[in-house]
Amino acid sequence: MEYIERKTSITPILYTGYSFIKPNFISAVARYPLWIARYSGSNRSKGFANPGDTAIWDRWSMFQYTDQGKVNGIKGNVDINEMDLDFFNSINTGVTVVENNKPSAQLQQGDSGLAVKELQQNLIKLGFELSQQGTDDQYGSETVAAVKALQEKYGLTSTGKADEKTLAKMMELLKGVSNPIEESLPKITSLGDKYSFQVKAKKDIEVYKYANVTENFRTIKKGTVFSVYGYTNAAWAVPGGFVQMKDVEPIPVTIKTGGLSKDMETKFRAFLKNEGIDSELHVHAIGNPSAELTAAGLDLVKVKQFLDEKGWYYKQ
Repeated sequence: MEYIERKTSITPILYTGYSFIKPNFISAVARYPLWIARYSGSNRSKGFANPGDTAIWDRWSMFQYTDQGKVNGIKGNVDINEMDLDFFNSINTGVTVVENNKPSAQLQQGDSGLAVKELQQNLIKLGFELSQQGTDDQYGSETVAAVKALQEKYGLTSTGKADEKTLAKMMELLKGVSNPIEESLPKITSLGDKYSFQVKAKKDIEVYKYANVTENFRTIKKGTVFSVYGYTNAAWAVPGGFVQMKDVEPIPVTIKTGGLSKDMETKFRAFLKNEGIDSELHVHAIGNPSAELTAAGLDLVKVKQFLDEKGWYYKQ
């Protein structure tokens, strides 16, 4: 596996049967995406949560769930597979191979595609910044500079090209990059389902594995709306990972209260002032007194928590 990775600059996927895992694999192979064959409809229904009771992998990348499939135009049975959407998004660059696909052991300026994307992801894991272009799968000047910085730091010839020696050094270094110690990660404040809210991606953004926004593993497209379930000082917690706060825009929500007395209105306005929430409270005094307020992000969370603590009715 390492030889293939070194020669192609791409992490290979490991295909195996479920019963073959326990007696034949060790944790060292866990870094490779798992394509598992496990023929059982009941297992398919579990989705991609985990590949059974193996302690090596905690999720599938591809799942071959039957060898009894039917496809129009093919006689007999065929294998049918599913691919995890997160895995697909992590490898999808939109690049189509139309020429001789003989792999190159060197990447350089002007190259593009999955191998470049993975190179960029690994540079970031090793602490070399790509603040402008990020993991855009284009080998541009910023990637050249990052590769040169790595080469100079570790005594390699500074060419800016990711040659075989450079890629081998990166693999060696990546083996020593352990998962962050939990105590060293930023504290996460959970919002749960009740106080979760939606945000919109300002651009194509990365989703990171850890709360200190390291190890990006998939991309969310510009304009995508998704839910936030917690936060740190600089990141939102989303299903499966974290996104940087600066990369998204919280979506405003209008809350309407009912049965709002004059005394309640006074307390409500005092709360908004004390919390620095710059949202206009529109009061409707005719009939059943009510009020409307539009807020977003953590301001919305604070307002809902305040109303719940008071036991006041509201809807959104």
